[in-house]
Formats: sequence, structure tokens, C-alpha cells
Amino acid sequence: MSDAPSADALPDPAYERLANPQSADDVRITAWWWWIGRSLLSAYFRTRYRAKKVRGKGNIPRTGGVLIVSNHMTSNDPFLVGWSAIPRRAYYMAKSDLFENRIKRGLIGTLGAFPIRRGEADRTAMRIAKGLLARGECVVIFPEGTRSRDQRLRNPYPGAASLGLPEGVTVIPAAIWGIQQKHGPSRVIFGPPVSKEGLEGSRGQRAGELALRMMAAIGELLPEIGGPVQDPPTTLATMDDE
Repeated sequence: MSDAPSADALPDPAYERLANPQSADDVRITAWWWWIGRSLLSAYFRTRYRAKKVRGKGNIPRTGGVLIVSNHMTSNDPFLVGWSAIPRRAYYMAKSDLFENRIKRGLIGTLGAFPIRRGEADRTAMRIAKGLLARGECVVIFPEGTRSRDQRLRNPYPGAASLGLPEGVTVIPAAIWGIQQKHGPSRVIFGPPVSKEGLEGSRGQRAGELALRMMAAIGELLPEIGGPVQDPPTTLATMDDE
């Protein structure tokens, strides 16, 4: 049974919007929370994981819709990538379980997280992400959909990649390494935009090709920060892979 408080027990309707956002308007970073969170995350990653200088940050556009795509190894990855993207304020999907606890919901929600239900096509989460990108925000996603236990790149989901199809969205690849180790050091690198030239076919086909391009770009970045050289995935993931 979920320990999430009932709607009647929530004194501030903002908490309900954090738990069950229905549009991008329900997901807003609170400025003062962000500054506090930024300082706390900086201290945490520099001490716990010995986070080093972020490389390639200049590849992230200062304005406009930006979709950052990264490999995924730990539950702290969204926070590390979001912190590394500063001064852009990054929004990111987080598994819905984290929103069942009111304290966690309030903290990560005001820092830009919104829930996604894993193991299914969560149309609400996708609609929120599309809305954020349309209003010129920066959104972090992990095309693999779940953490890689062996640190190898997994097959990507085309649904996530479809967020990068609109012409006004810049897709920036990122690679992280070292955070999977108990005390790091963790490293982050951002690469140049993923090309969307030459994508053909239906929307699904274009999303699938873009997903593979995303993973290829991530794979090229990994060795630059100490990660393994590996062949990028050539097959797309399906819900049966969960």
C-alpha cells in the first residue's frame, strides 16, 4: 500500500500538482529552492563522488528548448547531470515511487523533477516534457529507460527520443562515469548537438533512428572521461525489455 498522503491531507495544492502534474504549467522550478538545491548538490557531489570539472558545458545552448540525453547507471544520475548543466535549470523525469513520500516529493519537485511510471508508455510524463521543451526549457532524459547494472550501453527507447524531433529542440549528448563507484571520482562531459539531418520515414522510424544516434554520440563521449570503448546499440528497446 502506498504511503502517499491523501489529497485532503495536503495543506498546499502545490503538493498535489507535484505528485500528479498534468501539464508543463504544473512543473516549475522554485527559484530560491533551486539556488539552495544547487549549493547542496554541489557540496554533495564534490565530497561524496569527488566530482571533477565538467567538460563541454559550452555545447549547451543558453536559451531555447534543450534535450540532454545521457547514459544511466545510478539513481543519482539525474541530479548529477542537472547540476552539471548549470547555469541552465534542468528538468528531469524521476520514477513515480519517489513522489509517494511527501518530503521527497516537495524537494525534488521544486527542483524540477516530475514523475514517470516505468514499464509503460506514460503519456502524461511525455506531454509534460514536450510542454517544457516548447516553452524553451532544458530537459534531461535517459534513452535507455533504466539503469545499466554492468555499465554497458543498453538499447534505447524510441519514445523518449521522439522528444528531440521538433525543429526547435537541440539534442545534447552527455556521458557520465565514476558515479557508479562508491567514492568516484565522477566525471561529466557534454558533446555537440546530435544531428537530425537525414531522418526519414514515419515519426516512429525517425524517432528510432534518432535514438540510435543519441546512443552513438554518448558512446563516443564515454572514453574521453575514462569510460569503456564499446560499440553503440544498433537495436531499439521495447516494453518487453523491462
